[in-house]
Amino acid sequence: MKPRYLVPIGGNEKKTPDSEIFREMVSLAGGSKARIVVVPTASESPGDRARDYQELFSTFGPESVQVVHIGERPDAALPELIRLVEGSTLFMFGGGDQLRLSSLIGGTPLHRALVKRYRAGGCVMAGTSAGATVLPETMIFQNNRFRLFRKGGIEMTKGLGLIQDVMFDTHFVQRSRISRLVQAVATNPALLGVGIEENTGLIIKNETTARVIGAGTVIVVDGSAIEINHIGYAENRQPFALTNVIYSVMTAGVVFDLTQRKVIEPGPIAPPRSIVPKSIRPKKK
Repeated sequence: MKPRYLVPIGGNEKKTPDSEIFREMVSLAGGSKARIVVVPTASESPGDRARDYQELFSTFGPESVQVVHIGERPDAALPELIRLVEGSTLFMFGGGDQLRLSSLIGGTPLHRALVKRYRAGGCVMAGTSAGATVLPETMIFQNNRFRLFRKGGIEMTKGLGLIQDVMFDTHFVQRSRISRLVQAVATNPALLGVGIEENTGLIIKNETTARVIGAGTVIVVDGSAIEINHIGYAENRQPFALTNVIYSVMTAGVVFDLTQRKVIEPGPIAPPRSIVPKSIRPKKK
């Protein structure tokens, strides 16, 4: 079976023909044979967003670029739409409000067709900002402008379910969202929190390996080693104790194994090897 690719992007990505992120997405989707579908449903101006992405993707010379905007849930059951999904090799969800995507698409024939097409392999499912947040089983959809480490600043609901046990948070550095991702992980440490900076993304292959791409950083918040966790006892808007949270800060080229929860490739930037005098080296046993 052909590999599956998820490409969550942190938002405000560079939309030019020399964009590394878009170039790689189209390449993974088949290059000149790519059949691309743009979904601008999350946006307040879906027509404008659709036009921007159509123009951008067209510069890469794919086989086709089409737009699907769902304004009402019954539209997500059109047979013609399902056939379009079945023939696609790249789906791109634009930014805006992720609740528009989950509430209008979740549980519809379109949603089921998207999941089936993705699991069949040979298809890239990408999203930026809200379009990235909605890709996993669990998504963050609200932070109530609450940036302090206090209980009660987030809300979560069900996303599209293309990947399990992972949450994506976007505009991560620019909007100081570390506190809400830490709190999201504290609510259930089985979930791995992934914060993606703007103009930065991940190439996730078969829901296992995640390679950073783009200009910024990706921060992973891992709660699997948490010892003290008082979020279940703290009152709303009060601080809570949380210890042994593991952070990883990654840049372009670094590869993270989502199942082992560790970096498996350090990327292209590496320091020179250490030089240690033989006289002080530990003796081999």
